Amino acid sequence: MNDDQSNILAAMLAIRELLSCIGPTCGDSVDWSAAEKLYGKPFPGDYQAFTAAFGGGSIEQVVGIRVPAVTRDELHGNTVSRISEEALADKAVNRWHPAEQGRHRLEDLLIWGETAAADTLCWITADPDPDRWPVAVYSRGNLEWSVYPCGMAEFLLKLLRNEWQPWPISDASLQDMADPRFLHDKDEAAGWESGSDPWE
Repeated sequence: MNDDQSNILAAMLAIRELLSCIGPTCGDSVDWSAAEKLYGKPFPGDYQAFTAAFGGGSIEQVVGIRVPAVTRDELHGNTVSRISEEALADKAVNRWHPAEQGRHRLEDLLIWGETAAADTLCWITADPDPDRWPVAVYSRGNLEWSVYPCGMAEFLLKLLRNEWQPWPISDASLQDMADPRFLHDKDEAAGWESGSDPWE
């Protein structure tokens, strides 16, 4: 086992200790080779591990996690996606924290999640090694991108542990939350369709 695999394993073990999956659906099976062919890039190991353990869904209705599409038709759903053409053309979207100004391109961003406060959670995919992709967050609170030098699993783990200073997303309700829960999109949709609150 190399260092990257050890770090992924450690991060996922810690996330599993902190985050409970509350529905019957826990984890998604993804054809990663098909996803890689569709997006033109492989996916980070920690993201693959998180997807296998939890899947596409939400942490306490605060942080939404997307799964990749494996067919072109699925690209129109709530799946991993590039920044839209409209956003690429909007100069206001290309605003970065001063320390990151001019260092990154919107075209290199790949969206893996969002928050209830309409923040956008991405990887910066410029490095050919996906396990070296940092996380970029577009905060609706300050209308700029900030970059975090870690993978998706470590980013989420530090959210769950309230270790980010300053707090990286616009919704602060996860700070110091005891026993955060994860609910798969399928189970949440089924709950609402049956007329009950799936989070209750």
